[in-house]
Amino acid sequence: MATDNLIQTIEAFEEEYKKGVGDLLPYRPTKQASLDNIRRFGDGVGDYNPLWRDPDHAAKSRYQMITAPPPFIYGVSLGVIAGETGAIDRARVSTAYLPVNYAGAEIEFHRPIWLGDRITAQEQVGPTMRKESKRIGAIAFNTGLVTYSNQRQEVVTTVKTLMARYQNTGSTLEYDREPKEAAHVQHEAADPLVYERERRGAEPRYWEDVVEGDDIPSLKKGTYTVTELFLFTHGVLGTGRSPRAALEAEGSGDLGGGGRFDEEHARKRRNMPGQFDFGPQRVCWLSQIVTDWMGDAGTLKKLDASIRHPNVVGDTNTVYGKVSKTYVENDEHRTELQIENRNQSGLVTAFGTATVTLPTKD
Repeated sequence: MATDNLIQTIEAFEEEYKKGVGDLLPYRPTKQASLDNIRRFGDGVGDYNPLWRDPDHAAKSRYQMITAPPPFIYGVSLGVIAGETGAIDRARVSTAYLPVNYAGAEIEFHRPIWLGDRITAQEQVGPTMRKESKRIGAIAFNTGLVTYSNQRQEVVTTVKTLMARYQNTGSTLEYDREPKEAAHVQHEAADPLVYERERRGAEPRYWEDVVEGDDIPSLKKGTYTVTELFLFTHGVLGTGRSPRAALEAEGSGDLGGGGRFDEEHARKRRNMPGQFDFGPQRVCWLSQIVTDWMGDAGTLKKLDASIRHPNVVGDTNTVYGKVSKTYVENDEHRTELQIENRNQSGLVTAFGTATVTLPTKD
């Protein structure tokens, strides 16, 4: 693709993007929720909940079999194409001029993903909205409407994905990463945290016992390493190699993880301080703290997540949560949780609101 055919300004991008609003994209990725794929997903996000991995444990649950964790949809597709480029020929949009970042998602979980289900994703181009940032100028926030369905044509999950497209600043966008108490902050290996994690599990958490304002157990994710980036890339997204033309177009020798493994590419093409994560990886963390807390008898209904800052290799992350509301709606006993991920400086890099239903003692 000739350089002069590339879209080079945010204004030109918005004009082209708006032409495709409402279009359904032909790309329809699919993946089976096999036991191997579900476990691989858990490896990728660091979630070893036996409800998704252990057939004996799952057989004693209300599902009576293995189900996939709610964000398994990201293993089918991140659902970002519509929000990244709309219906525009993707070869015309380059990070050399217009980097793009994952900004968040509004997710509604309609039904479980059962072991053996084959899930297919369908994306529709949603609206775009202009905002201004003091740090990087004009930002086009583009919406992708994603529907995940099973082989029975049942909708399992719907997502409103938000992607941020902006003009390449030509410089690194730094942010607060310095520990506030350096003497007390240490790098912490993520692997043992996965094995040592305690969950509510099979013991029901009853709605009547939940108190507004209470904190929920924090979720330590340890220090983000290249290994953590690799595990998510290959455990959730799958493997795949880049042809020479793609490498040349992106000016990189390694497009693994969408270029995230190449530190120079991350700085020059994405304006990041270094190798960085996929936004959906932290969405999975926000989901995990909730499913760990609610236990096997709870149901995650909704998750609205916002990604505000990158998670860079070397950052140490902890997810926190608090009960914000309990109520009854449509005969369901619901609890609302406020959740957030903080790095070693205390900076909130991702946050969200989760809605769950819980069993009652009646």
